Amino acid sequence: MKRSLLQRRGISTVYGSLVFLFISFTILSLIVLAFYDYNLAANEKRQIDFERSQEKIVVTNITLTEDGSEISEVVVKNVGTIEVKIRAIYHVNSVSTHFICDPSPYMNTYIDIDQSLKIPLPNGIAFEPNASKMVAATERGVTTMEYVAPAFFGPAIDIDYDPSKLYIGPLMLQFDAFWYKTSSQDGTLNPNDPWNPGWSIPKGFGYCAWNITVMNVDNRNITINRFSSFVAVPNDSPSSQTPWYLEPPSAGDYTQFLPVNETCHIVYLWSTPKGPSGNIATKLTYPETTCMVFLTFYGVFHEQDGKTTPYAQTIPFEAAITVTGK
Repeated sequence: MKRSLLQRRGISTVYGSLVFLFISFTILSLIVLAFYDYNLAANEKRQIDFERSQEKIVVTNITLTEDGSEISEVVVKNVGTIEVKIRAIYHVNSVSTHFICDPSPYMNTYIDIDQSLKIPLPNGIAFEPNASKMVAATERGVTTMEYVAPAFFGPAIDIDYDPSKLYIGPLMLQFDAFWYKTSSQDGTLNPNDPWNPGWSIPKGFGYCAWNITVMNVDNRNITINRFSSFVAVPNDSPSSQTPWYLEPPSAGDYTQFLPVNETCHIVYLWSTPKGPSGNIATKLTYPETTCMVFLTFYGVFHEQDGKTTPYAQTIPFEAAITVTGK
């Protein structure tokens, strides 16, 4: 009897150990699967963000009905570096923005690189001269960079779009003229370092300045102030964005003048808006990553009557800076 009881206790101990091992293995498996799913989801998100950063589209034409009262067709051009799929068309008038349609159910809306697509629209989209604008959006959520063709009375007109330039409001950005350069902590630019193309920069580069090229395409002169900035936002960690603030071209000044129809270089250098003392340059410390860029402009318009009116604008640079391991 005693031996039988001991045998049962021994078997119970073995069963208990097996159950414990089974539960431990199950928990460990769930943890591994959860970690795998998290990594998979994070990698998919990074891939989507990267692909989205390569998308750029523009509305190059609109076609009006014979009487010129309605918009019957839009032409969307892919000026990015990846194939896109158009999933939405919006109409912007002087009052509001309206969703018009998703053309993908009734036509093939994929657009290859450097190709255009004509998209017929349903009836009833009223055309308002100087107020009607058409906006297209891709499957990844990228919208048209600029409204081209603000007023057409008659057949569509073929417009050549230059992807190296982007018109947003009063400024035209020139993507083929964008650079970075080393500086010291006090903001002195290194005279032995030339301006380097800005699309790729080594990780942990250190103190540096950025240089963009713009043209004021408004009919008013503009003055921007020291709060204007260049902000890099890493895709891997959007919360760790880094700003560079305006370096005015004139010593002792805190503004920059942008005359009408003149090409200007805007340099961004400082970690905080430039002041009379204590200025420190911004230091690039990112590891290997891809960064989106946002430009903010603050200042005034110089009106024709001599008065000034406030000017403020944020522009997504519609391009990615690659921080490399080299």
